Parts: sequence; C-alpha cells; structure tokens
Amino acid sequence: MKKYLKITLLCLLFTNLFQGQLVAQKQTYSLEQCISYAWEHSTDISRANNSIKSESYNLEQSKAAQTPNLSLNGSQSLSSVNKYTEANGLGEWDRDNTSSLGLSLNSEITLYNGAKLKNTIAQRKTNLKAFEMNVQTERELLSLDVLTAYMNVLLAKEQLLNRKSNFELTTKQLDLAEARKSAGIISTSDYLNIKSQSASDKALVVSAQSNLQIVLVSLMQIMNMPISNSFDIETPNIEALLSEKINSNASYIYNVALGLQSSIASAELNLESADMEIKIAKASALPVLTLNGSLGTSYANDYGGIDFGEQLSKQIQPTIGLSLSIPISQSKEAKNSIAQANIQAENYQLDLIDEKISLRKAIEQACVDFQAADMNFQASLEQYNAEQESYQLAEEMFSQGMINSVDLFTSKNNLVNAENNLSQNKYSLVIQNKIIGYYMGEEVKF
Repeated sequence: MKKYLKITLLCLLFTNLFQGQLVAQKQTYSLEQCISYAWEHSTDISRANNSIKSESYNLEQSKAAQTPNLSLNGSQSLSSVNKYTEANGLGEWDRDNTSSLGLSLNSEITLYNGAKLKNTIAQRKTNLKAFEMNVQTERELLSLDVLTAYMNVLLAKEQLLNRKSNFELTTKQLDLAEARKSAGIISTSDYLNIKSQSASDKALVVSAQSNLQIVLVSLMQIMNMPISNSFDIETPNIEALLSEKINSNASYIYNVALGLQSSIASAELNLESADMEIKIAKASALPVLTLNGSLGTSYANDYGGIDFGEQLSKQIQPTIGLSLSIPISQSKEAKNSIAQANIQAENYQLDLIDEKISLRKAIEQACVDFQAADMNFQASLEQYNAEQESYQLAEEMFSQGMINSVDLFTSKNNLVNAENNLSQNKYSLVIQNKIIGYYMGEEVKF
C-alpha cells in the first residue's frame, strides 16, 4: 500500500513540475511586439519595400544620365585580293593580304533636352516618396488588424475568467444544496435545478476555452506566426485605457487626418508625379542638343613598313562636335504622349478625391461607432451593477427559503448576461478609442 502511495505522489509531483515548465515556457507578447512581428513577417510590406528599392535604382539611373557616357570601340579586319603585276613584258597574279586595326574612345553628354532629364529625376524622387508612404499605409492597416485580433483575445480571456468564476460559484452552491437536500431543507427539484445549472456553467467554460483558442490562432495567423501553444499576450490596464479622453468631432479629426494619413500623402505624390510626366512628354517635342567627342587611331600592315606602335601613336585623331536633333514629324507620338499624360493626371486627381472621401467616411463611421460604444458601455455598466445587487438579494432570499432555485438562477443568468455585455462593450470602446487615435496620428499601442 505504501509502495502505491509513493508512486502516486511521485506522479503528482512530476505532473505539477511538467505543468510548471509549460507555464514557464509561455512566451508573452505585448501589442507592440505583436505588431512588430507582423510587420517583419508581412509579405505585403516586404513587397512594398522592394518597390522602394527598385525605384531607388531607377533614380540612380536617371541621375547617371546627366553625366557623360564613355565607350571604347575596336575593329579588326582582314582582306585578301588578287593583284595583277607586269614586269619585263611578263604578267602574273599575286594575292595581297592586308590586316588593319581601328581603336576609338567615344563620349557623349546631353546639353539640352527640354529639361526632360531634370523632370525625370524629380519624378523618380516623388515616386520614391510615394512608395515609402505605401509601406507606411501597409503597416498602419496591419497594425489595426493586429489591434482588433489582440482585443478579441483579451475579451475571450475575460469571458473565460467570468465563466470559470460562475462555475466555481455554482459548484459551491451545488455542494451546499446537496447538504441541505440531505437535511431536508430544500426539495429534490431545487437540488436538480442547481445540478443542471452547474452542468450548464461547466459547458460554458469549455466553450469559452475553445473560443479563446480560436481567437489566439486568428491573431497568430494575422501576424504570420506558426501556431504555437506557448504563445500568449499581455493584459494592459483596461481601466486606464477607458479613462482616456477622446475628441469624437468628425470634422475636426478629418482636418487633422488630412495632413497625417499616409494614404492621402501617397495619392498627392502620385498626382505630383503625373504632373511631371506631362512635362516629360512635352519635352519629347523639343530639340535635343548633345556634345560628343572621340579619340581614335588605326594600324594597317601595308602602311609603308611603319611598325605597329608608331602607327597607333602617330595616327591619333581627336574629334569634338555638337549634335542637334529637331523633331519635325513624329507621327503624333509626342502629341499622343502628352494627351495620355494629361488623362493619367486627371485619373490621379480623381484617386485623390476618392481617398479623401473614403477617409472622411471612415472617420465619420469611427466617430459614430465610438459614441455608440461609449453609450453602450455606460448602459451595460449600470445594468451590471443593478443585476449584481439583484443577485445578491436573490441569494439571501434563497438561503432563507423565500424563493426557489429557478428564481435564483434566473437572477444569476441575468447577471452573467450583463457581465458578458459589459465585457464586450468595454473592449469595443477601447478599440474605437484606438481607431480614432490612429486617425489623429497616434501610434497603435497601449
């Protein structure tokens, strides 16, 4: 008997140690850490960053086009011809083989092309800023997605704690009811009602545990994190977040957001780039002036017996010149390019208008949602306090035999529902608070 007791105690000890290790291995993430992880592993953000790199190379290429180019050219030729020679009345055909070599160093620089190069560089710089704004937009949108998922986990955790607390309370009531039934104080019907309520509360605990796992998985998937049982999140000071004062005036927030939102900045930069594209298209119809120069030399094996080195050094020929190209007829190419550039600029102007309208609508909806969430929270808080007082009274009346178990658990279920509504409205208010803060340029964090 003692042997089995020792084995049982050892098993319990190892079980507790193992559970302790699991708890110790939990990796807890704050909201900021979740957002940072999501940014780092987002393919959309990586793709947007690649666009920045690509445009940086385009900008370097445009700047390099302002400098002279330089090329070294060489040519080698061999020829063989038959020649007829006559001497002393006799003639014969001889094959004459000739070898020649030509070398030249050439350079060219554009002096004038209607400011096309200058505007192209300015356009590349503008595009680069627009791509940077696109990265910022991707980060902001992902931050809001992580925030929503994070708050869902916090809500699920609180609901699980509430369910466990209710189940523990019902379990104590069941133990007490069993003793009171044995003493003949309550009826079998009341006892069975309490037992049924205990089973229902236990099922709600299991459901809450399942829901917590679901929202945890959802958060990890948004972060692009492999599913892990060790993943957990920090619980912030919700009461402090609820006490933050928020200006929910939609017009004021919109005017502030216009100068802060990266999506608006990106649309404005796209329009600026389109205006530069019009200037670039117009430059195609203007003359192009280039300065070119070359330095060349040559060698031939039939050049009077002069050796290779002397020929190359003595036959150096420097050349410099200007080249002017004036477009006369381009088959309407320049005209059509200008027209297309103007149409594109109009489309970007419409895109900017759409972005501003979308921003205004989103802010108006966020303000309405915040105001509704605030009213719902205040109402649910009052309801919870009232139901709590009502349940305390019902408990006293039940203990004195003034009401039965049905009335008691009706009051308790009302309290549980009020508690759930309070939790949902509380976290909804925090989310709406943070969304308005985002439009005001605040970083998404606790």
